[in-house]
Amino acid sequence: MLRTMIGILACMGSFYVFAQDTELKLYRPYGEAIQQAPLVIKGEVTGQCFQQSQRIKREDAWRCLAAGKVYDPCFVKPYGAHTEAVCPQSPWEGGSIKINLSSALDNSQHTLLDMSEAYPWALELISGEKCQAVDEGGVYDNLPIHYQCDSQTILLGHLQRCKSEWSILQRTSAGVSTALVAKAWF
Repeated sequence: MLRTMIGILACMGSFYVFAQDTELKLYRPYGEAIQQAPLVIKGEVTGQCFQQSQRIKREDAWRCLAAGKVYDPCFVKPYGAHTEAVCPQSPWEGGSIKINLSSALDNSQHTLLDMSEAYPWALELISGEKCQAVDEGGVYDNLPIHYQCDSQTILLGHLQRCKSEWSILQRTSAGVSTALVAKAWF
């Protein structure tokens, strides 16, 4: 009886050791770079920002056009003139484009960030794979495609937030399976 109880407790304890909460990260382009790549401006162009970002719903994130290319997301300082936007490659790569704007932007009509409902800008999976949001519209097997990962993996369907460790479906060359999320970047 004692051995059985010890075995059950050891088995239950092993689940808690391996299960980890998904870490929620707020990307701060103008603040102190804590556990994110520091911002490095690699180029500067003139352009315009025309709508809220399609890849992350937060009040300071924009979709911009400059030099014939769409940048999304681009971030505008919450203070100051609102005439420049910074467009980072990802939360883990600091290389960014700075867009100089001809007129000030107004964030007041943007949807505020709600981490309980918004899809993150980027995900880091337990496997170490890094994935970024894609424009809406892609579908696989009637499920919306939300992310493209480094190794051509796509993440699709709905982000499961019911447990402390989030999950999402992934499609790889081997088929569709569940991926566990280590970090969610908003």
